[in-house]
Amino acid sequence: MTIGYLFLFSSLIGFGLLGIFHKVADHPNCRPRMVTMLLLFWGAVLTAIYTRFFETKGLTFPPKVLAIGAAGGLLASLALFSFQASLRFGKISTSWLILNLCTFVPVVLSILIYREQVTMGKAIGLLLVLLAIFLLWWDKKTDLERAGKEATDKAEPEPGASPRQTDLDLELEGAGGGGTMTAVVAAPRVADSVVVAAAPRQQVKSKSKWLPLIMLAFLANGLAATSQKVLVEVDGRAYESYAWQFYIALYAAGFAFCALVSLTQQGRPNLREFVTGLVMAVASVAGNVSIVMALGKNVPSTVAYPVANGGSLFLVILAGLLLFKEHVNPVGLAGIAVGIAAILVLVMS
Repeated sequence: MTIGYLFLFSSLIGFGLLGIFHKVADHPNCRPRMVTMLLLFWGAVLTAIYTRFFETKGLTFPPKVLAIGAAGGLLASLALFSFQASLRFGKISTSWLILNLCTFVPVVLSILIYREQVTMGKAIGLLLVLLAIFLLWWDKKTDLERAGKEATDKAEPEPGASPRQTDLDLELEGAGGGGTMTAVVAAPRVADSVVVAAAPRQQVKSKSKWLPLIMLAFLANGLAATSQKVLVEVDGRAYESYAWQFYIALYAAGFAFCALVSLTQQGRPNLREFVTGLVMAVASVAGNVSIVMALGKNVPSTVAYPVANGGSLFLVILAGLLLFKEHVNPVGLAGIAVGIAAILVLVMS
């Protein structure tokens, strides 16, 4: 039993390091599409090696396992790219949580498609997910409003400017700390129809790409996770034991799609992207293998999944706050607490 809990701790560290290195990959020399491509490539290679030597079925791929894995891989590649891109405009401490809240999607689809029972635990967990997303959106909104106010306070009218109201579009893409993108001010646009007295300060509008990107990642990752449910349910659970072959197909299909898009448009990966993708893949595969080993050593699933999910989330959030010096508003901290509770409730139910 003791070695089982060591494997469980290893899975927690693996998944936590994956989230932290997503933030490390948020670097001007790391292109999101290229990092996603390399993560999926190394994930396919490492999973294939593990499956070849440690799984009884080896590299045997029934056609339906390949098809379901490939569909999941396309969705996973979209989710990973959107998530990595969102970090340029947001915080790892809140973004990683929203990505993991995607458990909401397969639970809802299981209820609608497979007619699974709506238990009290599932209902509470789903409501907590919606509440957490709302609170984390509010946290981002607060960051943008504060940054917009600061930019407005600094803006001064040019001497001799026409007495028209000038509206600058300020894209506060890194508001609240954490993103690599800095505020970018577009050329002033002069209103054509409204003539007003000269204002002491210029009005600043704030907007962010973070919300649509992270919600796209949330939805795509949830649909990718649903493909695992499809694998288990198809043909009377005939392919339930082909989980690792499914993951190889998922990683490989995701890599092929990203390679087709990235290599034709962005050239070859640089050394930083190559190494970062490898480290992230090692963390991801190590987390998956470790939790399987923990379950194989009689660690109860009611302990393994909450510890692996909740513990790795806490580790990433802690790194965001302490290591990357991200500022999270009180409403954001409330959203983090509600989000972790939502994941734990859904996992245990």
